[in-house]
Amino acid sequence: MVDALPFRIFLASPGDLEHEREVVRACVDEHNTRRSGHSSVTYEVVGWDRVRGTARRPQEAINELISESHFMVAMFKGTWGSEPGSPWGYSSGTEEELFTGLLELGRAEQPMRDVWTAFLKHDSPADPIVNLRKQMSSHHSVMYEAVEDARELRNKLTERLLTWEVVVNSSKIPRHIELLPSSGRDVLRAANLRLRGEKLIDLGQTEAGIIALREATNLGGPGEHLAYARFLARDGDFDAAYTSTQQAIDQILDGASHLYSPLAAEAFAAQAGLLRRVGRYVDAIGRLRQALTLLDENDAFGQKIRCRILDELGLAYSKVDNPQLARRSFEDALAVRRRTGNEPDICQSLVNLARLEVRAENLKMAADHADEVIKTLCTMPPTALHANAEVLGAQVRLRQGRPNDGLPFGERALSLNRQLGNRRGEAIALKLLAQCYRSAGRRVEAESYAQACLELNTSMHNTQGAQEAQWILDHLDE
Repeated sequence: MVDALPFRIFLASPGDLEHEREVVRACVDEHNTRRSGHSSVTYEVVGWDRVRGTARRPQEAINELISESHFMVAMFKGTWGSEPGSPWGYSSGTEEELFTGLLELGRAEQPMRDVWTAFLKHDSPADPIVNLRKQMSSHHSVMYEAVEDARELRNKLTERLLTWEVVVNSSKIPRHIELLPSSGRDVLRAANLRLRGEKLIDLGQTEAGIIALREATNLGGPGEHLAYARFLARDGDFDAAYTSTQQAIDQILDGASHLYSPLAAEAFAAQAGLLRRVGRYVDAIGRLRQALTLLDENDAFGQKIRCRILDELGLAYSKVDNPQLARRSFEDALAVRRRTGNEPDICQSLVNLARLEVRAENLKMAADHADEVIKTLCTMPPTALHANAEVLGAQVRLRQGRPNDGLPFGERALSLNRQLGNRRGEAIALKLLAQCYRSAGRRVEAESYAQACLELNTSMHNTQGAQEAQWILDHLDE
């Protein structure tokens, strides 16, 4: 039997805690030995020393290691630490690590389960340490311990490790922490508002969700602006979405964040994706290829962004009638995703390839891709990817001369897009249903859906979509 992998504890601390770091590592090793045979849970301690050299801001690579960790131990004693060059105003690397861990606590899909903070006794700790401890004490926002010496650190950490054995075997419940960094910028509230807004939109509460996203952009950074831009694009407001991506880019360029980073690549790629959506395909291709140069091909976290850029690049190549380069982009992304085994990402690649097969009239293969995606995603919470797969299922059956078989797929796509507040997706589903009903000879239903499609595209100022809907209305009897 293969042994279970150890759960990862990220150790965050300034430079004056070298001895205490050794105590933590020794304590964890002793715990693993003592519990061997009694528990399948083991731990490993990681820190900044696990991060290899990188051309980008080192703290960003450290933060990605935190995103892969299950627990965090943050320790403070006398010194606060050195300034990490953060665009968010963190004044020490340990502070940025602590707040990164707290952000991970609020994300349901991330492994971080708990953050434990220890304040070790010191005659005159730095003012930021004193202020941080006061905040935690007054708000009861996060678990912390006052520690007298190394022996007490060992004892209290041992208790914590035993507690975590129970936590790791239960479902994660996201925790949203209220705590201000030394800069005074409410990064935790901004991130939590973004997560809340995205979840409300997924649950069909679009109005409440957009209010939360808008408030998040007022407080937060590039991540919040990009989340808001994604919603605006789905809503068909490309000008506002472009403005939001530019605000994200400006924050990256004005701050100390390194240009050669996944965040910068994602921001430029998001803006290029908007250029594609408004028909500026050549401009989009150029910017997307440039965005790829901002990523390290050997960086695991950057590969996720690289795959999303390859998705956009493939879609743009498809629009300029270059199916060979489109297919290469989609297949490159799929190869990376199959190695990592992330099912939703693999499904995204299959949807992209199915679109190419539809255009090439390889309808059997397109149907197989679409059906595999729908089957894989059926037990997962609905997303725009689910809706896109349903659209493909309907399109393939319409092309195969089976419009009645395509109707259930179109209806599901319409329902999903309405739930997710995706007006562009809703318009596509309406057009597809109009086409299916028209092909099936059901004029009344075809006219109803085509008229709804026309009105929605007109409200979004989507001239091409409105023209396609009008064409259906003008040819209902053919």
